[in-house]
Amino acid sequence: MDDFRLDEDAIRLTLERASALAPGCGEIDAALSRAAAGARLDVDDVAVLWYARTVDTDVLADLARRARGARVQQLETFSPLYLTNTCDATCRMCGMRRDNDALQRETAELDVVEAQLGTLLERGMQAVALLTGEYHAERRPWAMRYVNAALRAAERLGFHHVLVNVGSIEEHELPVLLDGIARRADGMLAGKVTMCTFQETYDRRTYGKFMGRDPENPRSDYDRRLTNFDRARRGGFRCANPGVLLGLSPDVAFEALAAILHVRHLLGAGMEVYLSTPRLRRVAGSGADGSITGRGVDDDDFVRLVALLSLALPDARLVLTTREPRDIQHRVAALVGVLSAGSSAVTPYTRHGARFPLDASQFEVIDQRPFEAILREHLDAGVAIENFRG
Repeated sequence: MDDFRLDEDAIRLTLERASALAPGCGEIDAALSRAAAGARLDVDDVAVLWYARTVDTDVLADLARRARGARVQQLETFSPLYLTNTCDATCRMCGMRRDNDALQRETAELDVVEAQLGTLLERGMQAVALLTGEYHAERRPWAMRYVNAALRAAERLGFHHVLVNVGSIEEHELPVLLDGIARRADGMLAGKVTMCTFQETYDRRTYGKFMGRDPENPRSDYDRRLTNFDRARRGGFRCANPGVLLGLSPDVAFEALAAILHVRHLLGAGMEVYLSTPRLRRVAGSGADGSITGRGVDDDDFVRLVALLSLALPDARLVLTTREPRDIQHRVAALVGVLSAGSSAVTPYTRHGARFPLDASQFEVIDQRPFEAILREHLDAGVAIENFRG
């Protein structure tokens, strides 16, 4: 199967047509009828309903809630575990960027990482995301070996799901990352291990603005990042987690359609797919270099986006995190498949909570309650939660 390519011009043409429709026209009614029937929306429907502001966001959310309720009655969960907050990239919106002197740098020893994994298990969390920065080619061998050791520990300890967020890497680096990890007879990974690579923005101009264009910056190559999941699949990954950082590009509709097309490509390649759509949050040193300090997308647009993605991607799992405040979590929890709770600081977990120091974190986490308390609210409401023994 060919690597993913994005036809930006086709997306913009679709959006131009949708934005020109008159309120109450037949196309809007037809798209709304398909949503009401629980049919999978195509990108044209999503574009039409995004711009159709005579259709209230709560109406779309209710349609998505009913459609999803007919398919699944549970949430999945995982907690992030940052192994280091070092990074060679200079992404303007990220607290971990190399030139952010306001961030206190930390790299955990492997025995500390393993102890953190044990703490998560003791507290009932059975899925974890292992995160690092992104590195120049000469530093990636270290990163691959480092994350491999953490991945082996997570597999040995019996985690049900491990997500790996190490940036975009080359095919020849995958055997190092996955050395010693169990595989099936067909060469694919036996356990559930997910490659996470957020494109952040699918708009090339915006990507260049925030990720830079310097070839020495490991994040600057848009196409290399876009095809990371295709390389990961060839290397044995069965699960993928793309993502959009809402607020980088002002054109949320473009990001939605591009993400839908990317997810459908990965589903068509036989992968299980998670899709993350976090909003921008404050970072250490915010504003000192002109970086964005707000959340970028307002609450109504965020809920509208999640509802439309839920209707368009019934075979993928949308990921909601505690970057979102409690009220938004409850507003969209019935539209998503995953609720991830935890800290974005390095090895932050204790027996009863976590540290949330902004000056050592990738970004601000809004809901800083222990993940047990967050998940318990949903358990008490009758929702089953996979990967949590609460």
